[in-house]
Amino acid sequence: MLGATGVVGSGVVRKFLDAGATVVGVSRSAAKLEQLRRTLEIGEAEPFHGVVADFTDEEAAVAARQAVDEALGGRPIDHVVSVQGFVNIVQVPTATALDDVKGAFDDGFYNNLLAAKVFLPDLKPRAGSSFTLVSGGLAHFPPPNPKLWLATIKNAAVNALTFALAAETASDEVRVNTICIHFSVAAIGGERNGLGIPAESNTLRLAPAFLAVARGTQKGQVICLKSFAEAEHLGS
Repeated sequence: MLGATGVVGSGVVRKFLDAGATVVGVSRSAAKLEQLRRTLEIGEAEPFHGVVADFTDEEAAVAARQAVDEALGGRPIDHVVSVQGFVNIVQVPTATALDDVKGAFDDGFYNNLLAAKVFLPDLKPRAGSSFTLVSGGLAHFPPPNPKLWLATIKNAAVNALTFALAAETASDEVRVNTICIHFSVAAIGGERNGLGIPAESNTLRLAPAFLAVARGTQKGQVICLKSFAEAEHLGS
């Protein structure tokens, strides 16, 4: 689970653990991993391994993959979920510094591509395996605020990456998909998302959709979820 300590990632960690999976949670922060253990009430006997790593460049991505392998003790990886990146609030397009644009793609697109580069080669021949990305509904329509334009482009880029990776792996066993979330999701115990927008519910109610995709037959899809009810239906 890449981005394990984020709003969406934390719920996925809990759901996969509840399903009996061994979970390696990757985060850039050891402190956040410890907080995740407390928030999710991860017991000592549960097969959760926290790994501090990132995907800032190719060298870091290779090191992250090695750390995950070490945490698993040589056991194979069946499923990768990458929830990396966040919504960037910047200036309107013509007033946004190019460095801000590059930074936004570093954290939300390039890091997801790097994750694919280090994990997909071994997943390709593995029957039943999956690689799942996450994007948002802003990919499909103009942003409600012009200062959210980078979020629109990043989400659309992740969706496009899904189709590119699906084409690359069309004859392989691994299934590449993206879950595109069109609604506000709160952290566990919260009532608003990271932008302060009210949310109907929290990540634990969304998480079953990720388990369903890992167990399912979807391949090469951008799966748009427009409500918690749709997430629950997919997970049922």
